[in-house]
Amino acid sequence: MDIAFFVVTMALFAGVFIFLGYLGYKKTKTVEDYFIAGRTMGALLIALSYGATFISAVALIGFSGIASIYGHSILWLAFLNIFVGIFIAFVFYGLRTRKMGIALNAMTLPELLGNRFHSAGLQKVSGLIIGVFMVAYTSAVFLAIASLFQVTFGIPYWVCVVIFTVIVGIYLIVGGLYAVMWTHMVQGIVMLVGMVMLTIGIYAMLGGIGPAHEAAAALTPEMLQSIGSPAATQAPNGLTSMPPVFSQPFMMVLTLIFGVGIGVLAQPQLITRYLTAKNEKALRLAVPYGGFFILIMTFFAFSIGPLCNVLMYQNDIMYPTKLVAGATVANPDAVVPTIINTLFPQWFVAIFLFAILAAAMSTAAALFHTAGASIGRDVCETSMKKKCEPKRSIMITRIATFAIVIATLVIALNPLDVVAFMTAFFFGLMACTFLAPYTLMLYWKKTSRVGAWVGMLGGFLFTIFWYVLIYFKTAPSIIGSSMIDNYLVNMLDPIFIGLALSFLLTILFSSIVKQDTTEEAIMKKTFESL
Repeated sequence: MDIAFFVVTMALFAGVFIFLGYLGYKKTKTVEDYFIAGRTMGALLIALSYGATFISAVALIGFSGIASIYGHSILWLAFLNIFVGIFIAFVFYGLRTRKMGIALNAMTLPELLGNRFHSAGLQKVSGLIIGVFMVAYTSAVFLAIASLFQVTFGIPYWVCVVIFTVIVGIYLIVGGLYAVMWTHMVQGIVMLVGMVMLTIGIYAMLGGIGPAHEAAAALTPEMLQSIGSPAATQAPNGLTSMPPVFSQPFMMVLTLIFGVGIGVLAQPQLITRYLTAKNEKALRLAVPYGGFFILIMTFFAFSIGPLCNVLMYQNDIMYPTKLVAGATVANPDAVVPTIINTLFPQWFVAIFLFAILAAAMSTAAALFHTAGASIGRDVCETSMKKKCEPKRSIMITRIATFAIVIATLVIALNPLDVVAFMTAFFFGLMACTFLAPYTLMLYWKKTSRVGAWVGMLGGFLFTIFWYVLIYFKTAPSIIGSSMIDNYLVNMLDPIFIGLALSFLLTILFSSIVKQDTTEEAIMKKTFESL
């Protein structure tokens, strides 16, 4: 593809987003403006920002590729994304979070926890966990998108990384959450257009919805083997059926579905969106808008993944591969890009690439903002003896965000294996660390400071232990092999055990160590507002 097109389009993207950053800067007058867009956002903006933050380039490319291996059983994740990630999240978490955030004057998840339990230490440790792991996650998002653009446009990897990081960094640091959410509106629309056009194109090539799925169901293991598709062994009952119960493919699908589908409830960058709502009506109306967006983005992405096997078989295209430690292995992340580059016209290749770019930039901006707020407001500012004036508070977070952006850039330019590991368990780690104290804080009046501390740290330490020593994808690369050979155990996402453990510890220690007088007074104040 013509490099001139890349330059012109990137300049257009940069111009629009930096202009929105400038508008955000003009609009930002208070601390609330910078951190939660002044609590003034309407339903459509909240829904698109939530969806654009949730659906990254990893989801569009990565999960489409995963679906090409395990088949349409991955569609259960789309159901959980809508039912749990939208309905449960907004109705059972969003409304109470917004009310409690106002009552406690909290603008981040760590600040919500710290103010609710009267513990600056809890706020600082929470902020540190979020900030550190988000840097690795964000760098991996940029690493993936820069690699894709390098292959397509032939532009050096480092140039792509620098361009993407600088654009996002400028409009975020300058404009705060106003700029982030306004750009999410543009990015969300680009993502929707790209995904709808891709889905229509693939179904049209295969003769329509019915013939496409019939063709996918008709693919035999021998046919899949002929193109080198891992689905030959990983979808033993075919691409349109669930794998046999308790088989290795079944355990993998189960881990993917629940690890991401449940983990979404405790993502700090998504929780922030509840706090931006101007009223309860905005949050309620965001449910159908957000549900539609997530339906299109995930259901379509997971639907077309298995169909890519049909297109590869019909057009004699081999399943993409990559070199890992000198060995050639299947590369599901390259499945959709391969189909697009091979079978679609060049003008569509450009549209979809920038849909992927929009997905990556929207997620990265939200992660930068959350990580910067975690380090700036929750760690640095909380450590100061004097309370900061609003302008100084915003400046501290801008400096922290700049540091986060630079750290992300350095890691993305010098990627380490550990980055991939941190990304792999980011969702599970956030869920096992924060979901129990966060949920119980909203619903159980007897939750105490000690209970929150023990539940949070217990879930965090267990998850780290599980990924380092047991989980089949990470343990072999860290310590050489999993400590447990049974795949029924080592293929389980830690969320199955860690989340239950965190809830148990929070409830147990809250029952043993009761709230002190200050905690009880805060609890009564917050629950009066619910």
